Amino acid sequence: MNSHKNAIVYRLERPEMGEVEAVMLEDDVVVFVVSGSMNILYNGVKTAIPQQNILLLNKGLHQVEFCDCSAVVFRLPISDIEQIVCYLSTNYNVSLISEHSCESCRFRNFFSASSTAVLAEFFSSVNRLLSIPDFGEQAQKLKLVELIYLILSGSNECLKSRLIRVIASHNNCFTQTIYNNIFKATQTAEMAQRCNLSVTNFRRKFSSQFNTSPCKWNISQRLERAQAL
Repeated sequence: MNSHKNAIVYRLERPEMGEVEAVMLEDDVVVFVVSGSMNILYNGVKTAIPQQNILLLNKGLHQVEFCDCSAVVFRLPISDIEQIVCYLSTNYNVSLISEHSCESCRFRNFFSASSTAVLAEFFSSVNRLLSIPDFGEQAQKLKLVELIYLILSGSNECLKSRLIRVIASHNNCFTQTIYNNIFKATQTAEMAQRCNLSVTNFRRKFSSQFNTSPCKWNISQRLERAQAL
């Protein structure tokens, strides 16, 4: 599932009844099973993901068995997710707060649920668009915005809380990277690279997180360290 690193959304076709294989994901992904099925193995337990189900896989290593499977896969890149969440919360009052917690959506590195009629229709339309050559990067990003909106504004609290958890982990990762490299990276471009962001996206996210520019913050932190020493 990681063979389309540069695509936001792509179609996965596995017509064979394959053996269990290790799949390494560099980003979190949302998968919609169009036909066939797949099995996820976790702690020795096999979970079937049938047709018309949605699957959220956290980045990392997964044990997957494909069974004559066709699926639509959305990557959730950190930089794109941050921009989308900011846009949705500002313009559509989408909440990023969820107090939901249950046994079916905790502890595992994946979550699966039956699709609602709205999400099923959304993925069906995306599946058709993937057959059109003009369905390029910008159009794919717009569909990613739509997908995140549908999940965060939908009725499936488990799916919503899992996505919010993914977004929160991205924020924590960003902050942790900043503090881990505060005295290692001296240039904004270098710090942006360490956070896997463009310089523009890095500055925007940094300003939102720390309420100042990277340069001013870095100087103030170095002065505070000098005082402490």
